[in-house]
Amino acid sequence: MRKRKDGGELYSRRDEVEALIDRLEELPRDELIERMRIATPTHPDFLPPECLLHFVRKSKHDNSSRQFELMYKALIARVERAATVAGAVHYVDGKRAITARAAKIIEAVIFAFEVKLTQDRNGYYDGLDYFEINFASAVKLLRSTARTKIDTEEDREQPLSYNDDEAISPEVEAAAGSFDPFNLEKIDDPTYRSALGAAIKELPANERQVVVLMLKGYQIDSNEPSTTTIRSILGCAEKTVRNRRDRALDKLRQALEELE
Repeated sequence: MRKRKDGGELYSRRDEVEALIDRLEELPRDELIERMRIATPTHPDFLPPECLLHFVRKSKHDNSSRQFELMYKALIARVERAATVAGAVHYVDGKRAITARAAKIIEAVIFAFEVKLTQDRNGYYDGLDYFEINFASAVKLLRSTARTKIDTEEDREQPLSYNDDEAISPEVEAAAGSFDPFNLEKIDDPTYRSALGAAIKELPANERQVVVLMLKGYQIDSNEPSTTTIRSILGCAEKTVRNRRDRALDKLRQALEELE
């Protein structure tokens, strides 16, 4: 590796990764690729992603497009796994599902990584060196950048602001009023809980605040001055809280109906 730290010292891999790479160098390439494709971390032959990246980078000297393609697929699967945050994945009827926002972030992370890998194969890109030192941390940085960019783009697509004092349309109010996302018959279903949690995370911050406080059992308002309410916690009018609640419930209803 060629990248240097601020003090001028070259980047270096962890000792255990360096030792493992030395042992893997002795394996026939087909056997190495089989080990690279193992995706279960508890498997005795599972390889750290830093090893996969090392051999993918080195493969440009092997003159084998087949071997590169197989190693590349195994590496990208690790990038996707590292880019997937907890709570983004849930299961519907036993099938894996993921939120739209999380899918966008993963796609952006993979694209950014592929750009770096392409630069490296066209010469040497020392921006990949840190991935060989701490793969998870490096992907986390890509994920943070992607999340910020996507949030900014989504904010531009949204109306500049809602008028919280403006009356909610009768359709939204009726739909929200007839929908209870915390239905006791459904909330015990782990699949439903997972999907609900993912949908709540997609809400705008002010609407998400109201829903989370409702989940914690707070009332919107109370005639008892000593009672802590959502209105008092957020420091806004009762109508504002109800409008945010109705918009949030309508979005949750639509998200959960799509899953069903």
